[in-house]
Amino acid sequence: MVDERQIDAKLCNIINRLKVFDKKKEIDEKTKDEIKTTLINMGTFAVPSLIELLKSKDTWVSGDIAAYVLGEIGDKRAIIPLADLLEDSQLGDSAYNALLKFGTDCIFDVIKRIENRILHPIDTGSSTGLVSLNALSVIGETRCEESSVFLKRLLDDYMSEMPNEDFDPTKMDWKYRNVDFFHVLDCMVKQQDKSAIPHIKKARDFFPKEYTEYLICQIAIGRLKKGKVEGFLPMEAMEISMPSGRIMDALSDGELGWEDTFEKEYGEYLDED
Repeated sequence: MVDERQIDAKLCNIINRLKVFDKKKEIDEKTKDEIKTTLINMGTFAVPSLIELLKSKDTWVSGDIAAYVLGEIGDKRAIIPLADLLEDSQLGDSAYNALLKFGTDCIFDVIKRIENRILHPIDTGSSTGLVSLNALSVIGETRCEESSVFLKRLLDDYMSEMPNEDFDPTKMDWKYRNVDFFHVLDCMVKQQDKSAIPHIKKARDFFPKEYTEYLICQIAIGRLKKGKVEGFLPMEAMEISMPSGRIMDALSDGELGWEDTFEKEYGEYLDED
């Protein structure tokens, strides 16, 4: 029979150790792995204490470990606390990785977080468009009907709110201030649901053909048609609009011999039928 008192004492000891590591703001990988293994072996018994760690402040070390372990244990009580951390500057990535382990069970709560952020946009300076990055990534990586339907609806609504004139998307009156257009498309590609193609075509045709937005939409459509998920469209959009090689070549007075490789890299996706 399992002696819960012994497990509880062991758990308290680990929590106290983690608090020490939090103060030091560092922990060696061997010790981290040992603690993770011990907590995972405790199973659901450790879940309430781990959730409390997630809610504490200045706990990057213990919070990262707690998120990982909660993902491995898979107790659904952890979904909401993890979803609440998706925008956190320190633990957002850890929460994202943990939630992926829950699969479709977490999608409803993650969608709620995105919908709430759209209703209540925030200003985070230059990273304003990255606020929903982790939440959208969970949805994109978790292939299911709920994710696909949400992304199609999100893109349609995004485009319906798009002004027909130049505007600053970082202004607070822009409904989708915290949602990156290219990331939504990337998540739709990750879903590999071809029923998204008409929605992306509609978004594509809003823009002139020479615009990066038009090209990225076409690349997304091409990847869906061909069943390919490589790349990360937000980064690719940046590179297409401002090729780093061309910039470096210009700074070196042409010594680098930069060549435009757009057609070579993306030509297979540009069939517009």
